[in-house]
Amino acid sequence: MTDYWPLELAALEAIGTESAEWAAIVDQLSKRGKVRSRDNTGGGFFVEIDPGPGGTEIARKRQVSQKDVWLGVERLDHGLGIILHLNGDGIALLEGYAVGLEDTLKIDFERARFEVTNKPGPLATNDS
Repeated sequence: MTDYWPLELAALEAIGTESAEWAAIVDQLSKRGKVRSRDNTGGGFFVEIDPGPGGTEIARKRQVSQKDVWLGVERLDHGLGIILHLNGDGIALLEGYAVGLEDTLKIDFERARFEVTNKPGPLATNDS
């Protein structure tokens, strides 16, 4: 059981489409991973993920997702870019960064409406 917010889970699933290797990583994280911490920095967010049982090898790798993953998010004119970092320290780090110079502190990422998109931009029905 995980405690991911819907936006985080959607971001991970989009990263999983990058390759078979990333699909396996995302499968492990989404099924067995546990969120350790969240930080809304004002320019985006960071989510530390413990990969859970059997995930030690995944989180010991040092690599970063390469596929362009974008989310249109309610109240953001330019949306978020998403990256998954495997830092080799046993913890995965999901990063969402504001594409434009926007303040993400006003966004409640747990409840915000969002959509995975193919390019940076606003949510289709954005109420900025």
